[in-house]
Amino acid sequence: MGAKTILLVEDEFIIRFTLADFLRDIGYHVLEAGDGREGLDILNSGQSIDLMVTDVHMPGGVDGIELAEHSKMLVPGRPVVVCSAHMSISECYPADEFHSKPYILPALAALIERLIGDPWQKNSQTHLA
Repeated sequence: MGAKTILLVEDEFIIRFTLADFLRDIGYHVLEAGDGREGLDILNSGQSIDLMVTDVHMPGGVDGIELAEHSKMLVPGRPVVVCSAHMSISECYPADEFHSKPYILPALAALIERLIGDPWQKNSQTHLA
């Protein structure tokens, strides 16, 4: 059994690279998308995804809230974390959690672990996209 998989959708390359590297360092398998359309393609690909972390405001016509809605439509139990510097937790529905930007990596890691557990935990809640 492999590490739990996180879909990370963030349009800022340096931020996405830093987050993905951090999440990999703590043991998660990370799929990366540079915008909402790419995130939709990955969600629709059938890959196993345990949790999605997404920015809200991105170019390309699909924002993080739309991604959260699509993810929940495909797999209602898959946790979604929405991240933004321009909104609040009350505006993040249907996401499960909100993380304010700028990212605080230990706080994001703790939030992810609370939602899906340790990266190598045996009772994985792996969901097919």
